[in-house]
Amino acid sequence: MSLCAQVDSSAIRFAATITEAELRTHLTVLASDAFMGRDTGKEGQKMAAAYLKKAFIDAGIPPVPAPFDSAVTDGYFQQYELIEDQVGGIGIDQAGRIFAYKEDLLYFNEQLQTDLAVREVVYLGNGEKLPKVPLGGRVIVLDGTTMGDTPALMSRLSERMQDLRKADAAVVLVGVPSVSAMANEVHLPASRVRLASGSGKESTPPTTQMIVIDGASMDELLGANSLAKLARKRAGKVVPVDFTITARPNTHPLVAENVLAFIEGSDKKDELVVITAHYDHIGVENGVVYNGADDDGTGTVVIMEIAEAFAKAKAEGHGPRRSILVMPVSGEEKGLLGSRYYSDHPVFPLENTVADLNIDMIGRVDTAHRNSAPYIYIIGSDRLSRELHAINGQANMLYAGLELDEAFNREDDPNRFYYRSDHYNFARKGVPSIFYFSGVHEDYHQPGDDIEKIQFDLLHQRALLVFHTAWILANRDQRIVVDKPPKP
Repeated sequence: MSLCAQVDSSAIRFAATITEAELRTHLTVLASDAFMGRDTGKEGQKMAAAYLKKAFIDAGIPPVPAPFDSAVTDGYFQQYELIEDQVGGIGIDQAGRIFAYKEDLLYFNEQLQTDLAVREVVYLGNGEKLPKVPLGGRVIVLDGTTMGDTPALMSRLSERMQDLRKADAAVVLVGVPSVSAMANEVHLPASRVRLASGSGKESTPPTTQMIVIDGASMDELLGANSLAKLARKRAGKVVPVDFTITARPNTHPLVAENVLAFIEGSDKKDELVVITAHYDHIGVENGVVYNGADDDGTGTVVIMEIAEAFAKAKAEGHGPRRSILVMPVSGEEKGLLGSRYYSDHPVFPLENTVADLNIDMIGRVDTAHRNSAPYIYIIGSDRLSRELHAINGQANMLYAGLELDEAFNREDDPNRFYYRSDHYNFARKGVPSIFYFSGVHEDYHQPGDDIEKIQFDLLHQRALLVFHTAWILANRDQRIVVDKPPKP
């Protein structure tokens, strides 16, 4: 593998059009209260999509050329259909005593569609080891009071649920010390969104419903038994009960958009470099706007500037040789839905897609780097293509000068960041991808994620790395080689 480590004066010239001032101008608009937190499928997200489209038109970027898929409207939007599920549709009725959401119960998805009369449950302790008894279709009780504080509990429950889903359990009831305390520590949206039927695999939720129950309420449900009494029993004990888990689904259709800025290439125009960032956030909750300046306003404004830089280069006869698709996607906060839809319904063939460069939160500094040199986390660059990894390193050495931190690129990374942003929907299809990230901070998914906390000098430096990596990918003689198979 040979890479030519020479500075490209044209690349430097057009990179200079990406400025801190323009990044700030765009982010001031997108992360303002007027955009209502850019909630997927809602008015704020539509306003943001319109703002992005206008910016691309103003940059001289024409619509995607016809013919294109019917989901693409006016050459700038790829629309996709969603179903919004209002939370609170699941409860428990025990002889007229109603156990309600946030008072007695919490859950993080709702796939139970019909009432379920429960006459017995299988007690599994903390669920660390499943007994050799059939669990398919049954209601399971786990003792979450022994699993640690809320972060540890959530991590352990994620592990336990993998096994219980494989065992095809119907419902898992988890007793915890205090539902009200837990509700104050986790993000509980007012609704959840999924792709509509036929829009992709995300429309099929997990088959096992998990419900977290306040410990005192769990003891009521268990009758003569209690979690404390059952703790002395062997896992696998069948316990008689008498209650009904009720399901009252409350759903609404929504439509969301991925925004398309297509800069057609020259002699290699059938090949494509995709650059993504999600422009949605989590909206308004309890009257408070979650502006998402870093998550992912920063990525959004960077790719806006990158699109403009490539458009200017093309207008002045400097490529790109390969086509560029800058695509702000929506639905990331709902489960990577926009990128999932695109990867299942690509506007341009995925076999012709050279790479995806994805940005998600690059405007701040995490606790691990408070006293470090300027840095960026690089995730996934070597998972499918060693050449992609090398090119990103070359671009950094020649143009950006950042510390490239690969701490989250380990396959055993407990945070699983590789699977948690939009690049993954390209990677799962075999498209080499990089996730650029500056780490989680105290305002992650909090109302304090505002523009005043963005470090624009760092944001600009990180933007240069992404632009120059894209420039090299788009203009080199040979497309990068995929030399590793995708892993699920």
